[in-house]
Formats: sequence, C-alpha cells, structure tokens
Amino acid sequence: MVNENHGELLEQILALLDTACGASLELLERHTGGGREEAGRLLEDLSAVTGAVRKAQEPLLPQLEHAYTTEMLENTADALERIGSAIRSGDSERAAFHMEFQLFPYLRQLREAFYYWGAVYPDKERMDRYYREEFARNYQNYYTSGGNPPQYRATVVVVAYNHLEMTKQCVESVLEHTDFEALNAQLILVDHGSTDGVGEYFEGLGVGRVIHYKANMRGTMFCVLPQICDSEYYVHVANDTVATKDWLDIMLRCADSDANIAAVVPATCNMSNYQQVNVPVSDCGALVKLAEKHNRSNPRLWSDRARVLPAIGLFRLQALNEIGFWDPLFYTFDFMDDDFSLRARRRGYRQVLCEDVMCYHRGSATVKAVQGKEDTLGQGRRLFLQKHGVDPWGDGFCYDFQGVQQYQFTSAQTGRANILGIDCGFGDTAMQIRNWFRRMGREGSVYHATTQACYLPDLEPQSEGAVCVPPAGLLSALGDSFPNVQFDAVFLGRGLEGCPDPYGLLEAIARRMAPGGQLVFFFANPYFAVRLSQMLQFSIPDSPARLLRPEQVKEEAAKLFASVDFSGAIQPIQGLDEFVVRHYGKEFLKSGQKKRLEVEKYYVRCVK
Repeated sequence: MVNENHGELLEQILALLDTACGASLELLERHTGGGREEAGRLLEDLSAVTGAVRKAQEPLLPQLEHAYTTEMLENTADALERIGSAIRSGDSERAAFHMEFQLFPYLRQLREAFYYWGAVYPDKERMDRYYREEFARNYQNYYTSGGNPPQYRATVVVVAYNHLEMTKQCVESVLEHTDFEALNAQLILVDHGSTDGVGEYFEGLGVGRVIHYKANMRGTMFCVLPQICDSEYYVHVANDTVATKDWLDIMLRCADSDANIAAVVPATCNMSNYQQVNVPVSDCGALVKLAEKHNRSNPRLWSDRARVLPAIGLFRLQALNEIGFWDPLFYTFDFMDDDFSLRARRRGYRQVLCEDVMCYHRGSATVKAVQGKEDTLGQGRRLFLQKHGVDPWGDGFCYDFQGVQQYQFTSAQTGRANILGIDCGFGDTAMQIRNWFRRMGREGSVYHATTQACYLPDLEPQSEGAVCVPPAGLLSALGDSFPNVQFDAVFLGRGLEGCPDPYGLLEAIARRMAPGGQLVFFFANPYFAVRLSQMLQFSIPDSPARLLRPEQVKEEAAKLFASVDFSGAIQPIQGLDEFVVRHYGKEFLKSGQKKRLEVEKYYVRCVK
C-alpha cells in the first residue's frame, strides 16, 4: 500500500480514472450516435485526465514499481492520438474501434493497477479480501457478464512482441488452418510494443482486428485480452507457435463436451509439464505434416491435468468471469498460468490437454533471455508461494512419469475404475492414471488420502473423496475412509522409506485393493553412489534416516501381492568408476554390481 501521506492522492487518482472510464464509454456512444461536438470535448477531457494522472502518480512510483502505470498511460495517450487521427481523416469506424478495444480497456486496467498496487498490495489481509471478493469481478468481461449471448463462438488472439518472421509464420498458419466463418470465430492481432515491423505487418494483412500497444507492459497486458472478446471462448496464441489442421475445431469440441471445462490446450513440442509430443521438434514442417494425419477428434485422448501451460490455450469466458484470469501480481508473466490453474481446480473446473491435436511450439522465444537475466522464474515462484502458501513446483504439480509407466493398462477389464492417490501433492499423477484408464475405454473415479494439509483444497474439488490425516493416522484412515470402495489402481506419492510404518502401510493398502488391482510405489536405494559418498564424508543425506533394503522390500511385498516387479530409476553419475575403484576395488567393476550404484530409487509394481 502507498504511504499514508499519499492516501488522499491515490483516492483522487482513482476518482479521476473512474470518471475517465465512464467518459470513454460515453465517448463511444456520442461518436457512434453522431454527436461529434460532444465527442470532441470528451476526447479533450480524456487527454487532460491522462496528463493529470501522469503527473500526479510521480510520488507513488516507488510503490508502483511493478504496476506498469507509466507504460499504461503511454498506451492510453497513444490510443487517444489514434482516435483523434481517425476522426480527422474521416474514418469513423476506425475511431470507434480504438475507443472500444483500446481506450476503454486501457483505462480500466490502469485504474485497477493503481488500486491493486496502491491500496491492496502488499497487505496480506487486504490481498486475501481482494482475491476473495473483488479480483474476478473487477476483471469481468462486460460482453458476457450481463447474460447477453456472445456474438462469436471464439475469439482467437495472436500476441506478438517483435520476432517478425516468426510472427508471420504463426499468423499464416492460423489463417490457413482456421475456418473462421464455419466456426463463428473472430481474429484479433495484438502488437505488444514491437519495434521491428510487426505492427505494420498486422495492419497490412487486412484481416481481423489489430490492437497496438505503444509500450510493452509485460505480463500485465495479458490481463486485458479476455475483456475485449465478445465470444464464448478466448483463444490465446503466442507468436512462437504454429497452428495445424483443424486445431481450433478439435479444441472447441473438447470444450463444448463439458461446461465444467475451463481451459483446453493442444499437445506441442518444446513444452514442459509433459505436454510435449514425441515428434521431430527441430523441423516445424515435419510436425505440421504429421499433424495432418494425427489431428482427429478423439475423446479418449482428452487428458485431465492439475495444470496446463497455454502456449496455445482456449479458455471459457464464463469461467474467467467467475474466477478471474491472469493475476497482475505475477508481473513478469512467469507463474501466471500456475496461479490460474490453482484457482480453476480449487473451483472444481477441469483443465484438459487435447492429445488428439498437436501444434508446433518453438519454446520461450520472447521470454527466455529475460528469465535468465532477471530470474523471473524464481521471482514468480516466490510470489506464488507468498499468495497461496504452497510451492507451485511442490509434490504432484505434474505427474510422476516413471511411476505412471509402471502400470500395465489393458482393454480387457470393464466397468468404472477406482483410483487412490496417497500423498500425491496436487494430484496430477492420479489424474494421469485415470486418463490412461480412459484410453482403454474405462472411466475412473479418483480418491485421495493425504498427510499434507496444504494440498487438500486442490484435491477435494477434483476427487470423489479426499481425506487429510496426520502421518500416524494414515493406516487407520485407509481402513475407515471411502467405505465399500475397492481400488483398481493405487499410487503412493512419497517414498516408502518416509512412512512411519512402511510394511504396515503396504498391508493396509492391499486390504483395500480389488482383485487384479495394481499398486505402484517407490523407495530410495540405500546403495545409490551419491548417498554412499555422503555417508563416507560423514554428512547427513537429504533422504530420510530410514533406508530400506531392496531385498527386504521385495520379500515383504511378496507376502501381500500375487506379483511384485522392480524397476530402477537410473541416474548416470560422472566419476563413478573412480569412486568404485577407490572404495571397492577394480574387481567390483567386473562383478556387474556397479549398475546398482546408479539406481537413485526403485519403483515397485504390485498386483493383488
């Protein structure tokens, strides 16, 4: 919050901007209604307000460091100039466009920036109240919030900041592979302060609507975009992507299948969060050609995820009106998507990866250099933890790839599958297990038992049932919770060695499993060379003190399950041969036991 001495100044600025927002709407009304004289006076008044706010904000600038109000004021002034120029040239339609899609959204965002960074941040109590009561309301899409039917089914927004040739390839792919008329979709091209001809390229295309930001506002700009979409869906397309055959049609089919879906993304290359496709990522043309055959709507390939990363992303505006979109707190842009995903899943919305459509993604073409220079990832992660009290890269933020690979799914079994996740953090692994059952033609129900209370708000809305118990009460909870449910798949998301009674836990799980059900768990290898090296140096390993011998784990698991299979997670270690010779001798290298030293942890698959 601003210094108390500046409180009155902030109130005056907010009052000015409230008046300016209303005046901008009146300007549009007067202009389209033929009231040229009144419109001219309003235009002059708005220019005066912009200048007054620019001067008045100077004492507040230290608090507004990340608000980008100076850049917003520059963009507002530029919009006013464009309006005046269009009016003088007799282009009434162009002037109205700048009023509706630039001036009013700019002023609205400017007002919110002064309010949030000046009157709310960083007071924890006020921030909590703001996010609970004001955030979504203040960012609502006015076109759809009043209950009026939207004009379009989807608004495709391509955003570019420089990288002209890359932007051309992106836009050309969207125009080639999108039937805007058949899908009842519109195109908006956004030049976010480019200096290399992107804006001129957009204008020269003669398609869609073109919006110019004179000054780059980084992540704050993305807060505005959903507000200018008179449509059911907002579709974000970054300029480092390439669209492919039927991309939008397939994503819309997915979103239309369930009103509870808030976000849909395609599979792409060069993407984290296990959204990547295994194709020739260095050759865009090869992927586009492959997508011509691959892209076919297939609901079995719609994978629910705890979070999605939207290089290309489709968002339901009704959901955005309820929960809000990007939060300007994440001013560098990093972790805006994680924050949205958390709010979406805590409201019970689904987020879906459409693996039946693949698109090309170069990967962080615009932001990569900034991430390295300014540590924007680290800063965004700290802001997320500050806001939510949980690490965005904590347990289960994306699924355990090696763990899921242990399951053997077949299409032979039928009926609804019951899945239990134990200490699975955010819960993405259990979701992915359900996705695999879906691919086999079986729907699934997910349940969770956790000893980590911080994750319960994320698990409850996405589960048939979720319980939180202290570690010592986990065994009894497995006996008492979810009565009359037998589980077809169970995943233990923490190392078995970290459980108070590891073999008692296996026994409790076995009692809840259906015949043929599969349990997958992992545990730290006590003979891992890095761990042994730490012990030899008399340092305490990061892993828990209890270390389980693989032979004993196999023996105890075999008492409870019909079959037990081990798989080692190998981690190549530089200098391992020298370590072995120094501590075990040359003969050990020939014994075949060296490989055991490279196993960081073992995954175990047990079948009831």
